[in-house]
Amino acid sequence: MKKFLITLIYATLATMVVAYLFKMMNWPGFGDLSLGIFWLHIGAYLTYSLMVPDKDSRILYPMIALVVGILVNMFKVGLDSEMLIYGLFVVFLVYVGFHLFAKDYLDKNDLKVLRKISIGAFVVFVVAVLMKLMHLQDAHYALIVGSAAVAFMLLITGMTKGLERNK
Repeated sequence: MKKFLITLIYATLATMVVAYLFKMMNWPGFGDLSLGIFWLHIGAYLTYSLMVPDKDSRILYPMIALVVGILVNMFKVGLDSEMLIYGLFVVFLVYVGFHLFAKDYLDKNDLKVLRKISIGAFVVFVVAVLMKLMHLQDAHYALIVGSAAVAFMLLITGMTKGLERNK
């Protein structure tokens, strides 16, 4: 059960990255899908926190980020829309980075090469989003590559949590 929930947490986060790609590319029709994936991600975290006895104490950090995301979206906290978008983007980047780079978060992972590849994918994603925000030419290609790379690394990281290599 623990392995399934960890994989579900990382898979829904990867899907949220792809939904962010669709939002940045202004492709219509993905608002409800991204909201559903967001709630599935929250449900996976809540189920993990209730059902797994030996859970990681750092689970508090992502739960706080999820609650902040919900509260900001619900109440708009007096920010103008552009400031809100940039603020939520920074929270989203930190949230994704935490899942990719926190050592042995939710379960052990002894594949050292994943961390190096994840850093590269994350940098490409950040640069692509910055290019898109600055309205540079062909930024959408970089955004597609960066989002796909980060989503793929989240999937691989989630699926390899708890696996041990034969040495």
